[in-house]
Amino acid sequence: LSFVCVLRHFSFSFYAPIAGVINAQLQWKFFPSHLILMTQPYKKDNHGDHIDRISELPGNVIDCILKHLNVQDLVRTSIWSRKWRYMWISVPRIEFEEGFYNLFDNLDDPASEFSRIITEILFLHNGPINEFIIDLPPDSKHKITFGCLNKWILFLSRKDVKYISLDNSAKDHVRTPSNLFSCRGLTYFKLNYFNMSIPPSFCGFKSLLHLHLQFITFDSGALESLLPGCPLLEELSIVYCSGYKCIDLSSSTLTELTVSIEESCVFRLNKSLPIIQRLNVELVCEMLYPHADIFPLSQLINLKYLSLDDVNLDKREELLYIVSVLKSASNLVEFDIATYYSMASKRLAPDPSEKLECSVCCLSELQEVNIRVRRKSKHAMSLARFILAKSSSLKSLTIRLPFGIESDALILSSISRDLLRMERASQKAQVELTHG
Repeated sequence: LSFVCVLRHFSFSFYAPIAGVINAQLQWKFFPSHLILMTQPYKKDNHGDHIDRISELPGNVIDCILKHLNVQDLVRTSIWSRKWRYMWISVPRIEFEEGFYNLFDNLDDPASEFSRIITEILFLHNGPINEFIIDLPPDSKHKITFGCLNKWILFLSRKDVKYISLDNSAKDHVRTPSNLFSCRGLTYFKLNYFNMSIPPSFCGFKSLLHLHLQFITFDSGALESLLPGCPLLEELSIVYCSGYKCIDLSSSTLTELTVSIEESCVFRLNKSLPIIQRLNVELVCEMLYPHADIFPLSQLINLKYLSLDDVNLDKREELLYIVSVLKSASNLVEFDIATYYSMASKRLAPDPSEKLECSVCCLSELQEVNIRVRRKSKHAMSLARFILAKSSSLKSLTIRLPFGIESDALILSSISRDLLRMERASQKAQVELTHG
C-alpha cells in the first residue's frame, strides 16, 4: 500500500486518539491521565502541486486502505488534514498486535496504560466494529485484566461485531466475560489461554462459521453446551484444552477439524466425518491407533487433506493403522505427517522386515506428501516406499530432517539412493530430501 509508505515517510509516532493537532513533534509522551497526540507544524514543500490526491480517492478505496493499517498508523492519519482528522474512528476493523504493546515496555505499569488506551480508542469509535483483534505477544509482561476485557466486550456486543480474536499469549488465564456470549452475530471466534464458562442465558452463536479454541480450561459442561449452540459451524479447532470429557460432533456440518488427541478425551465423529474435507490431528497421547474408533475408516470418503502430528512411527501398529487410514481416504489429495519427538533413536532407514502390500494403486488422488522426521523414524522410509508405489497421481514427496540429525554425508547419500530406487506409480513424482 503506497499510502502506508507515505505515512511512514514522516517521522512521527502513534500516541492515542485524542482529537486535535498541537505544535510539537509527534512522539510518545505519557501523562498521568491522558496520552496526547502532538505534532510539529508542517511546512509544505513548494513544489507547485498541492493537490490532495489521497483524499480524492473513492470512499471504498480509502476504506480498504484504512482497514489494512495497524492501530498506530491508523490513528496517525488524523494529522494528515482536517478531512482525515476523524476518519479513523469509523474504521470497522481494530487490531492491537505486538508493535502496539512494545510501545509500553519501558513503563512501570504497562498493563494499566495500554488497557486505558484501548478503552479510549474503543469509546471514541463512532461506527460499526466488524473485527476486533487482541494479540498479546508470547511471554509478554502485559496482561489483560478481566475488568477491562469485560468493558471492551460489552461495548463490542452493542456494535454487532462479527469477528473476535483474543490471543492471550501472556499465558495468564483470564475468565471469559459473560458479555462475550451476547455477541450473537459472530461468524469468527478465536480464544487462546482463557478459562471458559457458559452463562445460563446463552442462546447460541447461530451465525458462527469458524471457532478456534486453544489452551482453554473449560468449566464442567462448558464445551458440551457451546458446540450444540453453533449449528452452522464449518471450521473447528480444539487444541490443548482441558476440562471436558466429550466432544460430540455427530450432528455438525463441519468441513474442517483440528483436534489434539489425549488419552482422556472422547470424540463422537461417526456422522460428521463423511462431511469433513480437512482433518488435522495432533497427538498428545503416545499413539493414534488405540483411538481408532475416533476415525472410523469407512467414513473418510470425502477427506481431501490430512495432517498427523507427533506420530510414533517407531511402532509397527501405528504404521499399519496410518496405512489403513490412507487406503480408506480414497479421495485424499494432500498428506502431512510429523514423527514423534524422542531422543531414543536417530535411525532413518527402511525396516527390511516390514512389508506394506496392496495390490492396487489405492491412493489414486494423492498429489502431495510431506514427511517431517524428528527423532524416532524406524518406519518412515517404509511409509515413503508405500506412498510412492501406490500413488498414481503423486507430484511431490518431501522428507524433511531436522538440522543435526542424520547429518553424516554417507548416511544422507544412502537414504537418497534408497529413495531414488523405490518403485513409483507416478512418473511425474518428484522426491526431495531436505533439512529444516
